[in-house]
Amino acid sequence: MYDSPMPAFSRSSRSRLDTCDPSLRRLFGEVVKRSDCTILEGARSDARQVELFRQGKSKLDGVKQRSKHQPGNDGLSRAVDVACYPIDWRVQDPAISKRWVDFARVVFAVAEEQGVKVRWGMDWNQNWNWRDPESDPRDDPRQTFNDYPHFELVE
Repeated sequence: MYDSPMPAFSRSSRSRLDTCDPSLRRLFGEVVKRSDCTILEGARSDARQVELFRQGKSKLDGVKQRSKHQPGNDGLSRAVDVACYPIDWRVQDPAISKRWVDFARVVFAVAEEQGVKVRWGMDWNQNWNWRDPESDPRDDPRQTFNDYPHFELVE
């Protein structure tokens, strides 16, 4: 019988994750073992944050309102963007949205085991509505900015 290897991060994903707080590195180091995923972005420069704001891909301008992706005094990000495999951005499709929700469930299960508090970009107010199996996080009228790949530390 063929045993497939446990998922692991590529060199580029590991490099991106290395720009993040140690809590995020531990968290996603375990998450990838349970649900194959890739790190899209960890720390980002001020200029990149400003550009993402201008493109409408962030609500934070990077100057007056800094993103947790922008490194703190220690040079590390408090946020990470992660995509589960296979990557599919057609989140208007309920089946695809459900895959992202299922991935978030894995992230939160591992976070709970590790005692790490995180916020998901599909639940900014942390009301946990998406945990209802019949619920879709996009249906919450208080969720005004959808960011499926985003996870950040809650301090």
